Amino acid sequence: MNREGAPGKSPEEMYVQQKVRVLLMLRKMGSNLTASEEEFLRTYAGVVNSQLSQLPQHSIDQGESIDQGAEDVVMAFSRSETEDRRQ
Repeated sequence: MNREGAPGKSPEEMYVQQKVRVLLMLRKMGSNLTASEEEFLRTYAGVVNSQLSQLPQHSIDQGESIDQGAEDVVMAFSRSETEDRRQ
C-alpha cells in the first residue's frame, strides 16, 4: 500500500484509507475476510462509509471468470489511485 503523501493527509490516514478500500473490494468480490480485517473495518466505520461510494460498481456475470473480475477491480482501483494523486 502506498504511504506517499496526498496533500493534507498523514501517511497513517493514507494507509487506513487504502487498507479500507482494498478490504472492501475483497469483500465485494466474495472473499471471506478474517476476524481482524472485519474488526479493522468496524473500527474505521467512517472511512468505510466514504470509501463505499468510491468503489467501482462491478458484478461478476455467470459467464465471467473470477480472475477476470478480480483483474477488473484491481484495474479500477489503480485508476482511482492515479486520479486521487492528480487532485
